[in-house]
Amino acid sequence: MQHQNRDQFLAEVERIAADACGNTVPEASSVLFRQRLDAMLDHFLLESQPITGVTATILLADIRGFTAMTERLPTDTVIGLLNRYFSEMGRVIKRHQGVIDKFMGDSVMALFGAPERQPDDLLRALACAVEMQQAMARLNQESATRGEPNLFVGIAVNTGEVMAGSFGSRQHSEYTVIGDTVNTVARMEAFSLRGQILLSESSHAGAREHIEVGAVNAVQVKGKADPVILYELRSVKHPRRLVVPRVEVRRSPRIRVDFPLVLNRMVDKRILLEPLAGRALDLGYNGFLIDLDHCLGCGDEVAADLAPLLHGEPVGRIYARVIRVERCAGRFQTSLQFTNLDTPAHLQVKQFVDKTLWGR
Repeated sequence: MQHQNRDQFLAEVERIAADACGNTVPEASSVLFRQRLDAMLDHFLLESQPITGVTATILLADIRGFTAMTERLPTDTVIGLLNRYFSEMGRVIKRHQGVIDKFMGDSVMALFGAPERQPDDLLRALACAVEMQQAMARLNQESATRGEPNLFVGIAVNTGEVMAGSFGSRQHSEYTVIGDTVNTVARMEAFSLRGQILLSESSHAGAREHIEVGAVNAVQVKGKADPVILYELRSVKHPRRLVVPRVEVRRSPRIRVDFPLVLNRMVDKRILLEPLAGRALDLGYNGFLIDLDHCLGCGDEVAADLAPLLHGEPVGRIYARVIRVERCAGRFQTSLQFTNLDTPAHLQVKQFVDKTLWGR
C-alpha cells in the first residue's frame, strides 16, 4: 500500500470503529488509535522492516514469447490470460509458504527465506517451481477449451546472500531483496526455455540429494568473469516426488536478429560457388531462421561465414542443414540446424547469443 493512501484509510477505519461503538472517539484516543493501527499496518504490509543480510532462495518466472503474443491478440484476451496466470502462480507460491516480492509485466518473483527463514526454504522453492510448471499445463488445457493460445513459462532459481528489508522513503516504500543473488537469477531467467526450470550452482548443491537434473549449461552473464553453470531441474524427491511436465521446447535460447547474409549450397561436401542471399531473422545455439528468395529443400546442406556479422574474429565457416521451409509472400522462411557443433565457429555463435541476452 502506498503511504499517500494511509491517512484516508486510517480515518475510514476510525470512523467504522466509532460507528460500531456508537460514539465519537476523543481526540487523544484518536491519535493513539491511529498510531497503533499505523504500526500494525506497517508490520502487516512489511513496509517498515529493518534491512538485514539473510540467506534466501529467489524464484523468478517469466512467460516465454509474451511480447510477440500480445502483438496479435485482443487486449481483453491478453488481460484474461495474465489474470489467470498470476492468480494460479500466486496460489502455488502461497501453498509453499513463499512470499510474492513483485509482479513485473508478465514475470513474478517469489522469496523463500525472507522475511522469515525456515530450514527447508530451498526445497520448498524447488517444489513450488515444479508445481508452477504443472499448473501451467493445466492452464493451457483450460485455454485450449476457450480457443486461446498456450502460455509457456521459464523459471530460474538461485540461492545466496541478499539484503532484505524496506527500501524507499516515508512517501513510498516496499519490502524487497537486493544483491548479486537477485541480479544473477534475473540473468539466469533469460536462458530458461519454455517449460524449463534452471538452477544455479548454489541451489543445485544445496538440494543435490533431493532432486534430479538433466542438461547442464555454462553461460556467460553480465557482471561475471567466469561462466555461470545452470542445471535443468527434472524432478524433486522431497517432500514428495514431483516431476516437471515435458513440453516441446527449443533446445536453446533464441534471439531476434536482422542482418543480411550469404549462403553457399553444399553437394557431396563440396561448396558450390553460386551465392544465395538472405536475411537472418533469429539465431540460437543450434541453428537459425533465415528469409530467402530461393527455395531450398529439406535436408539440403549450406555453409556460411558468420564471423563478420557477429563482429567476431574469422574462425572458419559454420555448416547447417535445412530442416523446414515455409513459403511466405513469395519468399521462403528457412530453418537451419547447425551440423558442426563444438567448433570455434559454433562457439562464436553461442557467445554472441549469450552476450545479446545479458547485454540487453
